[in-house]
Amino acid sequence: MKMTKNLKRKVMAVPFAAVASMMLMTSAFAAEATPVKPVEPIVEVAPTVEVAPTKTTTQLKLESNNDTERRQALEETFNVKLSDTDVWMDKAGEHYNTYGQKFEYTPHEALKALNIYATNANRQELIQYGIRTNDWQPYRAFEAQSAPAYFELVDGKYEYSKIYWGNKIESDLIDLKWNITENWSDLEKRAEAQANLQAYIKKYAAIFNEAPGVVPYVSGLNQNESQTKENGVAEAEKGFFDSKYNHPDVMEKGIFKDGSNPFKK
Repeated sequence: MKMTKNLKRKVMAVPFAAVASMMLMTSAFAAEATPVKPVEPIVEVAPTVEVAPTKTTTQLKLESNNDTERRQALEETFNVKLSDTDVWMDKAGEHYNTYGQKFEYTPHEALKALNIYATNANRQELIQYGIRTNDWQPYRAFEAQSAPAYFELVDGKYEYSKIYWGNKIESDLIDLKWNITENWSDLEKRAEAQANLQAYIKKYAAIFNEAPGVVPYVSGLNQNESQTKENGVAEAEKGFFDSKYNHPDVMEKGIFKDGSNPFKK
């Protein structure tokens, strides 16, 4: 029997509709059966910004190029009374010392332009104050602000630490030993240089022993057991090499890698 065009259209329409309906049902079922993970909102994390502590009015005046307000802040901070003789004079130009050696002072105005005048002026005037009064505590307190590893507080007073003396001794021993080498061919001068070395070690080993603080490793003074016995000093403390003290900046500059400073005012 021959199908008409209309009958073909009707017969074909039924299965297509059924298939389409099944497809929609299957999609709907799949959507219900498979839970959709909710999209979590993106949380932006702001970068950590270190904010420098705000300086007080007195601290700002300590850095001033105005001598009147700088000296006032210096007296207030370190509890001193400066006199006219403590003023750091501008000696710009060439000068000669007692040995005839020429040297030159940088003009104060040039130091001000470089923003290093105030720090130098404060240091020099506290040195003059120390010479005049024989009170070196203000000067040491000032230096402890920039080189904390060089100081220890003992009964409320600033004392130079073993780190400070260790650095000085290590540096001086290099020069003293070099002097022996330079005069090796001259027996008399060599003997004199060796005697100077031994006298130096005897004097400064005693100072090193009496100084407060941790015992550092000092090349030429306590670098091994036989040397410590010969020089009469202690070995570097146990754990020194794994501590914050075992860093070049501690010995050479008096500062800690992490920037810590218990003396900071």
